[in-house]
Amino acid sequence: MIFFVPTPIGNLEDITLRSLRVLEEVDYIACEDTRTTKKLLDHYDIHKKLISYHKFNEKERIEELTNLALDNDIAVVSDAGMPGISDPGNILINALIERNVKYTVLPGPTAFTTALVMSGFKSMDFEFLGFIPSKNSEKNKFFNNILEKKHTLIFYETPHRILDTLEELSKIIPERKVAVAREISKIYEEVKIFLAKDYDSVKIVEKGEFVVLIDSDDTIEEIDDDFIIQKINELCAQGETKKTAVKLVSKKYNVNKNRVYELSLLHN
Repeated sequence: MIFFVPTPIGNLEDITLRSLRVLEEVDYIACEDTRTTKKLLDHYDIHKKLISYHKFNEKERIEELTNLALDNDIAVVSDAGMPGISDPGNILINALIERNVKYTVLPGPTAFTTALVMSGFKSMDFEFLGFIPSKNSEKNKFFNNILEKKHTLIFYETPHRILDTLEELSKIIPERKVAVAREISKIYEEVKIFLAKDYDSVKIVEKGEFVVLIDSDDTIEEIDDDFIIQKINELCAQGETKKTAVKLVSKKYNVNKNRVYELSLLHN
């Protein structure tokens, strides 16, 4: 059996009794950083064989872990939070499903859900976006897509990029509320809520781990693919070139230009 065990995101007491029991009973613990996991285990006087399991060797470890699970119980943990959420785990779970290997996931702490509740933003309809891409082309697409989304959005950001990200948000969604949660469940935990355009008046300490949230905006009209294709067809029927139609639809309905272009390829 393989157990996916969430670990504390800050305070070492943020772990369930069941998680501690599983860590006590398994034969092996696969972890991102053996030093980080050892601190947790030492705190609870747990001593187990540790297997290095991180994003750089995740695929290579699949065979070893699945074979080991035939005769052993294994716990999979990340450095903090839920394995598989912006941490290794998802690839392994899919491999276990394919190979019909028994596994279970224990409930526990996750930074983005904790930050969502702390922000007070609408939580019935939200989207978690992980980390912002580092490549400029993918990053631009990430920010452009935000313009089209009306529900609450959540993503992680690093200390050295947080101010650049807030500056970008101030340009594209100046009137939407933003929350920045830092060091959740740690000594210096704080949450700051402000309009995106006012980010430079808020003192953001560039240290720790950040969760950024964008509040929902009911004034945004969700536009589906069929509507966009219809408008492209109408403009082309009026004599506009496909290139011009893409530009006009993107501008008029505030829709990402790349998305409109891709849909234009469906126009005959």
